Amino acid sequence: MKYMKRRNFLKGTLAASATAVAPFNILKAGPSPNSKLNIACIGVGRQGSNNAEYLAESENVIALCDVDEAWHKQAIADEPILHNIKLWKDYRVMFDKIGKDIDAVMIATPEHSHYAISMYAIRQGKHVYCEKPLCHTVNEVRLLTQEAKKHKNVVTQMGNQGHSSLSSAMLRDWAQAGSVGPIRQVDAYSRKNYWIDQPPVKGSIVPETLDWNLYLNRAGEIPFSTSYMDREWIRYSHFSGAVGDMGAHILDPAYYALDLRIPLSVRAEVDTPAFPGSLPRSGIITWEFAARGDMPPVTVNYYLGQDIEFPRPKHLESDRKDITSGSVLVGEHASIMAGSHSQGARIIPESVMQETPKPPEKAMRCNGKTHFDNWTLACKGKDTAMSSFEYAGSLSEIIVLGDIALLHPGKTLLWDAKNMKITNDEAANQSLFMRRLDPRDHMNWV
Repeated sequence: MKYMKRRNFLKGTLAASATAVAPFNILKAGPSPNSKLNIACIGVGRQGSNNAEYLAESENVIALCDVDEAWHKQAIADEPILHNIKLWKDYRVMFDKIGKDIDAVMIATPEHSHYAISMYAIRQGKHVYCEKPLCHTVNEVRLLTQEAKKHKNVVTQMGNQGHSSLSSAMLRDWAQAGSVGPIRQVDAYSRKNYWIDQPPVKGSIVPETLDWNLYLNRAGEIPFSTSYMDREWIRYSHFSGAVGDMGAHILDPAYYALDLRIPLSVRAEVDTPAFPGSLPRSGIITWEFAARGDMPPVTVNYYLGQDIEFPRPKHLESDRKDITSGSVLVGEHASIMAGSHSQGARIIPESVMQETPKPPEKAMRCNGKTHFDNWTLACKGKDTAMSSFEYAGSLSEIIVLGDIALLHPGKTLLWDAKNMKITNDEAANQSLFMRRLDPRDHMNWV
């Protein structure tokens, strides 16, 4: 079955914008209301090819880049709009050869290489759209967000698509207006989780179409295995974290609506410990956040996985369907509930929803009909990127701290954000998800 296109979700849930008609190089010519961006798409298997196809409908996709020729060929086979666009294997070579013609890049590689490719593009002065989660480690998140801040003319966006929706804006307006009373607790839920309980297949031969060295990027050297192919890399901690796949979509409503940024602590309860090299099949992660201005401290609970009990939302009526993917912001007299990607935001119970006055529209409403459109319009000076790296950085840090807690369960890990350190558990502080233990930075990935 062909992979379901995310653009169908986007077109069905977000509000309207403009299209562009003539090519130009934004870094030379500057923003123009009647122009197209020249975009290079890096990582064009599965989701990346869908992203590239969507962008090609309104912008100029001038280059595709993927470390696996066969994966790329399979992914674009049914995407005629992407045929006859040159494929590059090494993004650095691509920039050396045609960098002057590139305005922006879309990155949809495995998450372990997000940092290096995004950093390289930002330093080249190119606008960047990077899929979630932003980075694999806390250290990478910090370095990348700091670099993005230095480049004021570069527009960045993380791919948590629901953040650009009207539903997301409504969530924030309700919370900021106190429509459900003070919010001290958030319960978030995801049955979708990636894990594995067996080691990678040994003795695999690297396909001729794949450059394994480029695939690894700055991740530590390990033998190739077929276990990592066809998006199965997402099950292994060397390349990915369990929290990040859905966490960027499910935790964002509370992060945005309640101005959550840096947690004081994180703790995970896990029934079955992780198999070496993976993360647990399920767990409950709890972050504690301090008071922010007039808003009280908040406890965020994330129920993750197939085999754990999900508590029923406090204010949800008994005859309404329970939630299995999304979040509930628990207020004093009612709650705000939304599905994954901030979809379908409602106040519960429904009786309170009906009697609650519409709050002032203070949250930003973007001009684009999709998260991609929001980004491309922002690149042209016609909108503001909703999930810039400056915004998404702290959310990504929360996510990665959740990965660390899952690997060190049963203990409240105290987080010193200023010094980027877990202060009461040295093993957790030395986690792979804190910083890469053996990065191959001598190979000049950034």
